[in-house]
Amino acid sequence: MSNPYQSPTTDVSTQTSGKVTITDIDIPFGRLIVIMLKSMLASIPAILVLYAILGAIVLVIALVFGGLGALMGGLNPEALGQ
Repeated sequence: MSNPYQSPTTDVSTQTSGKVTITDIDIPFGRLIVIMLKSMLASIPAILVLYAILGAIVLVIALVFGGLGALMGGLNPEALGQ
C-alpha cells in the first residue's frame, strides 16, 4: 500500500534529510489537561519503583556501616553508661 502523504512523482531515495522546525501546535485546553493527567498517573509506578530501589540502597548502606559500628565497639554497654 502506498503512502497517502507522498506524491507519486516524489522519489524517496533522492531526497536529502533536512531539519524540521515546528512553529505551532494547536491543542485544545481540555485535551492538554487530559494529557498532563495521564502523564502524572503514569509516573506513579515509576516513583514507587525508584523509592524501592533507593530504600534498598539505603538499607544496604545502613547495614554495612551500622554493622561496622557494632564491630568497632559502638554498642559497648560500658560506653552507654549501663
